[in-house]
Amino acid sequence: MNQDKQIQIQFKLLDLQEVQFATLVNEWPQGEMQVANQLQFGAETDKRLVRCTVHFEYKKNDITQLLLTVQSVFAFSQESWSAMYHLEGDEWILPAGLLQHMADITIGASRGILSVRTEEKGFPRVVLPLVSVAQVVKNNIRFPRKQ
Repeated sequence: MNQDKQIQIQFKLLDLQEVQFATLVNEWPQGEMQVANQLQFGAETDKRLVRCTVHFEYKKNDITQLLLTVQSVFAFSQESWSAMYHLEGDEWILPAGLLQHMADITIGASRGILSVRTEEKGFPRVVLPLVSVAQVVKNNIRFPRKQ
């Protein structure tokens, strides 16, 4: 994809779901916790779908307290999907900026899910730390055609 070429990419949020929410304690521990996060992307190129999955794990003294995984699914218009296709590699190249935007949407939804679910459990407000998506997703991602 020519870096100088600007294209307008049309897509929509097709689905958003809580894949996992697990609290492994009966009472929320006092004090600070360590929070680990993972961000993954996947594609179903034949259906023009991209999945963004975020996973958060809260630990206290190396003991897992809470797990949260949220996945969003984005559907692309035919024209936009075709614009990201590269014939030479028989692959789609999704720009880092687009991936960052999809991750921001998914992480934002995770904040709301975490707030509601911990409130239901009677835990004090659990905060999802800020995630600098631009530092995590720095490069375009390539998705090869599935045979």
